[in-house]
Amino acid sequence: MIRKFLLMSLWFPMTFVLLMLNLALLQSLYQEGSRVQAANTTVASPKLVTASAGTAKILGSSIIAGDSRALLLSSFLAGYASPMAPYAELIVQEADTNGIDFRLVVAIAMCESNLGKKMPKKDEFNAWGIAVYTGQNQGKAFDSWPHAISWVSTYIKTKYYDRGITSLTDIGAIWAPPSVENGNSWSNCVGKFQSTIL
Repeated sequence: MIRKFLLMSLWFPMTFVLLMLNLALLQSLYQEGSRVQAANTTVASPKLVTASAGTAKILGSSIIAGDSRALLLSSFLAGYASPMAPYAELIVQEADTNGIDFRLVVAIAMCESNLGKKMPKKDEFNAWGIAVYTGQNQGKAFDSWPHAISWVSTYIKTKYYDRGITSLTDIGAIWAPPSVENGNSWSNCVGKFQSTIL
């Protein structure tokens, strides 16, 4: 009983002291940061930066702007050992051409075929479950990954986006109707992997 009383009587003052100390440190860091920021407003001449004093390798003196979406997709696809990994740039190009989310084709492939690793027929490149109906082990056949990616991107645009169907829940009700009865499992899966890519 005495231990509990001592613990309680020390807890509140110590908490208050530590809180005040943290606030004081935060305020001093904020004031110091604003002084440093104000001091660094002049433009310095570019310098060559080395990796470390021991290696003397130049890392570079310029930054090249670019689109990182293909890199994000490539990293995601390679992380899952997907056969679609070499086509990340094509996926982004097709998404831009068709005005769809660049992550959608990949996220659907993840939910339908584990990114092309579990398809009805390996040589038909149908990672999206196109025309694969319940109880049948078949579906639409494509000649190659580029053909499949291009076709699926255009299909999503014409069948869904052009008709104003852009939410995953609405797309899922058409793409995978049984998933609606399962709490929209298809759209939840696609949404989960879309957010994982970014």
